[in-house]
Amino acid sequence: MSFHKAYRVKTLLVFLLLLTFIPTLSAQSIYDQIFIAPGVNYTVNKTENPPLTIHTVDIDLTSPFIQLETVLAKDSLFNREILSSMATRNSAVVAINGDFFDPNTGNIINLMVKNGEIIRAPIPRGVFAITKDNLPVISLFTLGIDIETQYGTIKVNNLNIPRGGNEAVLFTDKFGKNTMISNSTLAGIDVELLNFSQPLPPSGIITARIGEGYYGVTASTIPQKGGTLSIGGKALSYLPYLKKGDTVRIITRLNPSLDIIQAIGGGAILLKDGNIVFGSTGEQPLSREVTDKKNPLTVVAIDNNNRVYFIIVDGRNNHSDGMTYLEMAQYLKNIGMKDALALDGGGSSELIVRDKIMNSPSDGRERAIANALIVRASLPAESPSILTISPRRIVLKEGEVYRFSPLLQDKYGNLFPIDLEKIKWSTDNINGSVTKDGTFYANSSGNSRVIARFNGLEAISEVSILPADSNLRRLEDFENNPLISISGSGFDPGSTRISLSNSTYLSGRTSLRLDYSLLEGIQSFIYINLNIPLPRESKKLGFFLYGDKSGHWIRGMFRDSNGRIWVGNFTPATTGIDWEGWKYLELDLSSLDIFAGDKTARIEPPLELLQLYMVEIKEERKNQGTIYIDSIQTR
Repeated sequence: MSFHKAYRVKTLLVFLLLLTFIPTLSAQSIYDQIFIAPGVNYTVNKTENPPLTIHTVDIDLTSPFIQLETVLAKDSLFNREILSSMATRNSAVVAINGDFFDPNTGNIINLMVKNGEIIRAPIPRGVFAITKDNLPVISLFTLGIDIETQYGTIKVNNLNIPRGGNEAVLFTDKFGKNTMISNSTLAGIDVELLNFSQPLPPSGIITARIGEGYYGVTASTIPQKGGTLSIGGKALSYLPYLKKGDTVRIITRLNPSLDIIQAIGGGAILLKDGNIVFGSTGEQPLSREVTDKKNPLTVVAIDNNNRVYFIIVDGRNNHSDGMTYLEMAQYLKNIGMKDALALDGGGSSELIVRDKIMNSPSDGRERAIANALIVRASLPAESPSILTISPRRIVLKEGEVYRFSPLLQDKYGNLFPIDLEKIKWSTDNINGSVTKDGTFYANSSGNSRVIARFNGLEAISEVSILPADSNLRRLEDFENNPLISISGSGFDPGSTRISLSNSTYLSGRTSLRLDYSLLEGIQSFIYINLNIPLPRESKKLGFFLYGDKSGHWIRGMFRDSNGRIWVGNFTPATTGIDWEGWKYLELDLSSLDIFAGDKTARIEPPLELLQLYMVEIKEERKNQGTIYIDSIQTR
């Protein structure tokens, strides 16, 4: 398999995983995905109940074309910069905001490592890190720093933070131009450490030469490619160890002892080993305004395959409520994440993809922040070969309008300009129509596909159109443990069962799951016994089905008020379930056929939905699989 096909398969699997665990779905919910680079994909979904917009970037660190890095605002501490500027000047294809920071100074709060150089020491809060072996880690860290001289060892209290009264603090040139002391701290002595043998590592040993000492100062210039040791109060006892011209060793010890090359701090660890640990890790607490209220959130997560996810939830607007930390933790657990860390949120939450702001920052504009996580890509270039239209899947109501956006790429994800006037738009169903500029009109409920063609390339978006009238009535959403059974023939009873799923659903928090195993040599019928009365005025019956592309035929069986049995098709017998993922199926009740008896008989409402059932008579389609059903409704 070529690398391109391999990454596209991974892309599809991740996309389906994300679709599987979307919290809920209602009208105008959009599923979309953008291929950014081999191993990097962007997915978004929007829901109305509750209103949420969730943006996800999944990153395969094994891709040879990408690199995940940290970025410091204006390349020094005590600075702030908007995310789009950081992304542009670092040629990033993806960027998200990073750590919490002091709003007065812009100084970051927690550990930061960039390209193997430690910039800020950790505090008792979670950290996301990348090792030299390209493995992602979420953990709590501590740091020890010693300066060994020929006269004794200096215990350094902190790194790149204003010095307190009785401390020895090491400043590197990443701090800024000058050292600094905290408020109400007396002047001390600053001693130059010149010519670092290499940038200061999180764990390791470097050498430096002692330079000038500056006495009775509150600040001094930090040497480039070196540092300054600032001492005051009781730490002045170290002064005899510091002789100009001597060579010293600076020893750093990060615990856990990992060879970290990138690291960024966060607010709280939400998941560890698949378990919700928020509030139980001994971390320095955040205010309840941050953790317990619904806010915009930025999260970095890791799955069991060491794939990294950037997840941004919009909030504080009419389209998205935001989430609490616990709600986010539960969501991440549901979608199968292993470890997860909350980064700075609120007005700082932001996602950039290829120089475009993808989310809705709650300030209404970009907030200047202190650091960020970015993905850089080094991509070969080929001729364009991939045409996509955004979104890939969409649910609309009758009468709604949506304009699709085309994207032209090569197999590495490089973007190409596209002449919009040369795109040929079409639909394959009368339920909707599309104009020459890609604007789709949802005419009537059902399913449609929007198709774009350009220079021999084709892209498709799946569209489900829900009824817009006020007579829509939900009959069953499988939330209250309904009494449902299965019957039939031609299946293995030991491997065929129904259950309620709390991981794959659209409405509420559960759906109906059918696991099946069909037997060869006999026609297969699996009846899901529902016995749901329909309102007398019902004209149509519909539901959502998560298909497995098995080709099995889906039908419904009804009983009218005279006791006659009627049947109807939710899928064609010839193609059956020919899709993967959620799809809305609807049946016109006037089209039902009598099951047996007088063919001239007329349906006498009200009807009762006795069963939804799966049929398979073709031997080549006998298989094992799983489908889900949710939100049975009538109008």
